[in-house]
Amino acid sequence: MTFPFDITINLSQSRIKEVQNKKITIHNGITTFLGPNGAGKTQLLRGLKVSLNSHLNGKKIRYVSAGRLSPMESYRSDNQGYGNTIQFDNAQFGDKSAVSRRHKNETILGDIATLSERADILIKIQERLRKLFNRDVIIDWDGGMLKVFFARIDSDSSESYSSAREASGLLHLVSILAALYDDEVGCLLIDEPEVSLHPQLQAFLLEEIKKVAGRNNEIGKKLIFISTHSTEFVELSSVQQLASIVFCKDIFENPVQIDPSLGEFQGKKLQALLARLGQEHKLALFCHKPLLVEGPSDQIICSAISRKLSLNTEAAGSQILPVTGKGQFPVVIKLMRLIGKEPSILGDADALTDGLDIISSFTTLSSANNLANELGHRDASKFARDIYNDFCLQISEHWNDISSLCKKHYYWVNRDKEKEEIIAQKRSAFCWLFNTDNEIIKTQPNGESWLTIKNRLSSLLDFLEKLGCFILRKGTIEAYYQHSETLTNDEKPNAASYEVNGLMDEDDIKVKSAYSDIIRPIKFCSSAKEINEAQATRDLLLAIASPALASINKNTSDNELRILSNSLLGDKSNLFKLSCIVEREDIFLNIELLSNILDINGFPIKIKKGANPIEVVNNSLGLK
Repeated sequence: MTFPFDITINLSQSRIKEVQNKKITIHNGITTFLGPNGAGKTQLLRGLKVSLNSHLNGKKIRYVSAGRLSPMESYRSDNQGYGNTIQFDNAQFGDKSAVSRRHKNETILGDIATLSERADILIKIQERLRKLFNRDVIIDWDGGMLKVFFARIDSDSSESYSSAREASGLLHLVSILAALYDDEVGCLLIDEPEVSLHPQLQAFLLEEIKKVAGRNNEIGKKLIFISTHSTEFVELSSVQQLASIVFCKDIFENPVQIDPSLGEFQGKKLQALLARLGQEHKLALFCHKPLLVEGPSDQIICSAISRKLSLNTEAAGSQILPVTGKGQFPVVIKLMRLIGKEPSILGDADALTDGLDIISSFTTLSSANNLANELGHRDASKFARDIYNDFCLQISEHWNDISSLCKKHYYWVNRDKEKEEIIAQKRSAFCWLFNTDNEIIKTQPNGESWLTIKNRLSSLLDFLEKLGCFILRKGTIEAYYQHSETLTNDEKPNAASYEVNGLMDEDDIKVKSAYSDIIRPIKFCSSAKEINEAQATRDLLLAIASPALASINKNTSDNELRILSNSLLGDKSNLFKLSCIVEREDIFLNIELLSNILDINGFPIKIKKGANPIEVVNNSLGLK
């Protein structure tokens, strides 16, 4: 066996006609499947179980499922809910007949059967448990049934105890290590190796995986495939390691792998980025539309706004990712696109005013020209370049018109005096334009030309936002603060944290107004719709309200309404209390919500007989 080689994953077991077989390339001993929940990683692993048969070199193939401890749940928990005593001490792992099926068994039963057969594998695991966890593991046949016991070697008492009483993390570790060390296995597929393991233990397990991963025609080596949601099982310090990651989005779409021979990966900037990738960058590998921001302060504010407004950024397939300064935007964007992501950025004003390098990452997209054509421009890059050049020309020729006003801005006051002054002029002028009323701009010398360049810049910013490039119109994220003064660079994270404390106590409407420029990119990257429990409740409510309004009269009792609603919705009717209210000659149906956990405003709802219940309910709940 030589690397790399291609393999077609047989997905016929999915039983969905639209699902096609997938092709991947195996570059080394470890191949890692990454992607969000529901991306099809488990199906791909199971497909490999079929497809790898021709690559076994006479060895076994083993699949270890994410639910590998499931056979033990009847001994570790009250899984029937009867409140009975948990049967810890009755835990057993099968009989003699199960040993012959151990490589086909996808749970811990197969691994314990291996330990009963292979004393050498048992010794390897015992030694690690003793030295790392002060535990010993004992395999025993009791009345024809295989049982496992643990003992603490750091205790005065050497009394053993049932495996069902041991921490689930150690049981998971024993299961995976037994499969790893089994040299009868030539290909090992592990679904979610991180289950129940804390980060340091995950790191230890990865090191053990790396020791045995390789060509399965070598002694003690095996092909290993893992599906994971943990950054601890992702190593990205080189192009070759990146090539061994299979990025999954959906089982109906082809997974993405990079070709390490591509010219883009020979560049020093991209190689340097891979060498220093941290945990935060790795998190972006699990999402589809990462939002790149300039630093920790921006991440703190964006994450807080996402939480405050329940935008569910991470759950919706995004990740707010800080990069080290705006100069890193182009290379990070390139990397993300090469691995199948759709990155967006939230940049300070200088991401545009200092040059076109950053926005060129978006104006050169294939979709950019289509959008530009809709605005009457033939070429997106030329559209951006013409506006930018005219802006620079305006600053060069007419800076004195507005210099006294622009010199009050943060960008000018804190400028780097060793750099060209024109940089500070462009930055501060941009911010002055977008934070000054148009009527005031008109009153300045050459006011009409300044207003024209502002309008053109505004059209460019709107255009860029459709491509995923967001530029802060106030300059920096600190300019949007409502509760914290702008501090020095070293103090920015502290100021951001202080700002978060204030904005979390603010009314949502005020937050949406004050931070609108920041909210737009977060929503752009988040594919989730707003969670609105009122929408989910409305149909139930109307199913009761309409029939009740049709039958209600002055003498209708609460009990009659309760019986009616129960006949319509059964137990779900317990969400509401219906009552009849008579005011002069008018009859009203009053509906109260009987739940302490639903987050819905607008109750009680009072509907006049003869009124349109849909209209009243929608108005009360703030729905369209």
